[in-house]
Amino acid sequence: YDMSSILKMKNLMEEFTLSEKKLADYILKNIDGVYHLTALELAEYANTSAASVVRFSKRLGYEGFQELKIAIAKDMAQRTHKNEKVYEAVGVDDSIEDIIGKIAAENKKAIEDTISLVDNAAIEEAIKVMIEAKHIFLYGMGASALVAKDLQYKLIRINIPTSAYMDSHIQVSSATNVCSEDVVIGISHSGRTIETYKAMQIAKEKGAKIISITKYGKSPISDIADIKIETTGVEAGIRAGAIASRIAQLTIVDILYIGIVKQDYKKVANNLKQSKVVIDTFKM
Repeated sequence: YDMSSILKMKNLMEEFTLSEKKLADYILKNIDGVYHLTALELAEYANTSAASVVRFSKRLGYEGFQELKIAIAKDMAQRTHKNEKVYEAVGVDDSIEDIIGKIAAENKKAIEDTISLVDNAAIEEAIKVMIEAKHIFLYGMGASALVAKDLQYKLIRINIPTSAYMDSHIQVSSATNVCSEDVVIGISHSGRTIETYKAMQIAKEKGAKIISITKYGKSPISDIADIKIETTGVEAGIRAGAIASRIAQLTIVDILYIGIVKQDYKKVANNLKQSKVVIDTFKM
């Protein structure tokens, strides 16, 4: 699946070697002028070697620097066409109007970036195994636990047996009782949450099908997953990163849920109707 070369660089920044970071940093800061450079010129400007430029291009999934330059040019043309605004971090002196605009822009960007890098085949496979699962176990800590709860509530309404435990000890305990017919979904923006990883590791040993929802790139949690679903990374700044990462995760959750509903709409529609009737009895 294809995603923006600029987005790849931003999302993989933490994983890059020193020379790769130098190159990514230079390209992102001089994005308009990169197309006119040779590999040797870029290497000199970024204080690295021409061989590093070629390796860097291949790391991003391109044959060489020429192909990377073409991808960057395409990205820039699309961004100009969309009139995309660069996100500004929320500052302590910002007005409420500023905060509203900036948070809205960041959330919108998180959704758009996530959609541009999501792997359709992974989503389809995840929906298939979730429908076939005997039971679905959802693991996540902190803000990711809230996303797990959101998915649990959605699945319960359509009669899919699902558990989401917010306590790390209970997560690990439940993982010891899963079987090969179960599906485990681990949610962690960083992909490095030790409690979530431990529960997933135990469940994997028990033969359960493992799905991960993490930010783009390699991580311990995505490494042990059978199906990897990736969201956009959130750039560090003076703001609550968990806000945008949660929006990206919730977007994936909504996609999975609607995908399941679509597969067996007649049956699911009846579940939803019955659920609504019961809930309506509690309204005043």
